[in-house]
Amino acid sequence: MWSQLPARLRSAAIGLALLAGVGSALAEYPERPVTIVVPYAAGGATDASARLMAQALQKQTGGSFVVENVPGAGTTIGAARVARATPDGYTLLWGGLSSNAMAPNLYTKLTFDGLDSFAPVSLVASQPYVLFVSASSPIKTVADLLAKAKAQPDTFNFGSPGQGSSPHLMTELFLDAAGIKAQHVPYKGAAPAMTGLLGGEVQMMFDTPTAPLPMFKAGRLRPLAVTSARRLAELPDVPTLQESGLSGLEASTWFALFAPRGTPAAVVTRLNEMTRKALSDTAVLEQFGKAQFTPEASTPQALAQRVSAESSKWRRIIKDKSISLD
Repeated sequence: MWSQLPARLRSAAIGLALLAGVGSALAEYPERPVTIVVPYAAGGATDASARLMAQALQKQTGGSFVVENVPGAGTTIGAARVARATPDGYTLLWGGLSSNAMAPNLYTKLTFDGLDSFAPVSLVASQPYVLFVSASSPIKTVADLLAKAKAQPDTFNFGSPGQGSSPHLMTELFLDAAGIKAQHVPYKGAAPAMTGLLGGEVQMMFDTPTAPLPMFKAGRLRPLAVTSARRLAELPDVPTLQESGLSGLEASTWFALFAPRGTPAAVVTRLNEMTRKALSDTAVLEQFGKAQFTPEASTPQALAQRVSAESSKWRRIIKDKSISLD
């Protein structure tokens, strides 16, 4: 009987069956555990924020959202794993600035593209950087720092958590905008870099506020400026870089959810709706605030535009400074 139906009717019936199957799957999503790959080691604000989001999504659906830490090679190992995953909504990437905008421009050999290899789901949060020095430094303001760097270009150093890290590139962007030079001293992590700063091995550093904030409050480190458009509530007396005379210089690190390319649009839409709802949860907002994260839900299209714009922005400074990683 099926074979006797006209071809057009058979095609229509197949289409309706597929749509019904997608609808049924979405109604039950997630039917099994969803893995959120975090391309960083466990611990720290990035990992904690991903776990907080996983808990919020689990609370919504009653399903299981499991965070898996896959660190290494500047976020590229975890990102590559998600890019290769089955595009069914059950493997997601806690991606963002480093994995989707910086790494594809830094590494000479990658198996994925920061945008084309993924289905953007939603922005989640952003966080500015802070420029700071040791509290024992004679440098009190950005103007002091610029004067010092211009006077001692061969001995003025800056520290970072490593070559090609986002604080390293943020510093290069700052140096370029300010028209000054400084020598890069890469460390194996943010904590050793701050130790080097306190010990006088380097004279300045950029980092997100989460780790150094307690040392700002304890008077061990001195914040000079923030990279956001507005001052931070936790550091109301610290000006922005724009207020400090560097007009137009604004930057932040950010995090977002991505699925593998080819994930059905209906699944991406469902995940986007779930993420937006999670970012309206009072408990989530409170915890994000404690970590100095600004919630930023978005459409998948807006996230794609963000990745494209950020990639262009950092590609320029990476190329101009001849920075690359194998």
